[in-house]
Amino acid sequence: MAEDDIVSSLKIGVIVRPPDASVPDSMEGFARILQGQGFLVRGLVQRNSASSGDCACTMTLVDLENGQEFRISQNLGSGSTCCRVDTQAVAEASSVLRRAMENEIDLLVVNKFGKLESQGHGMVDEIAAAVSRGIPLLTSVEVPLLDRWREFTGGVAEELTPGCGALMRWWDNVRPRGVPRSSRLLRAVQEAAADAQPFQRMEPIPETS
Repeated sequence: MAEDDIVSSLKIGVIVRPPDASVPDSMEGFARILQGQGFLVRGLVQRNSASSGDCACTMTLVDLENGQEFRISQNLGSGSTCCRVDTQAVAEASSVLRRAMENEIDLLVVNKFGKLESQGHGMVDEIAAAVSRGIPLLTSVEVPLLDRWREFTGGVAEELTPGCGALMRWWDNVRPRGVPRSSRLLRAVQEAAADAQPFQRMEPIPETS
């Protein structure tokens, strides 16, 4: 396969975000829309919320399949303006990505290519595995780490602005064609159930005099 063909076959989208946690990237909303359309979208999204404790914010990863939550922020104590990432929690959450790739899926979502990934840790192996298997991948990166991301991917990922409009246009170019996968699976289950338990012909009840 020619190099140009390999590059064109990669389906990688990255949301480029300013280094401001208050700016939404629409990743979770986009994933939920696709799931509602019948696409098998799996992976992790991140939710940041204000903390009532000493930590400036609480960072939580959420499994798109079942809603399981993984808190990945550690409290650094009073006066801290940020929270340290809990690498053990990130490693635990990464199992969601590996499990997702054991099955056929339409899109894998990885919350972000962050500092850990830029150093060769975090979920970098799972990102690389998805790309090598040709699984459409959506992630995000903050502007200060954009050069490291480009180095990691060889610059072949499509860089997207935050917002569902840009994500939908990207998805229209990379999505699988035809009936969404989960709709096909549901139809197969329904057909199998119909074959296993066919409707019985209802005999008329004889009239009694």
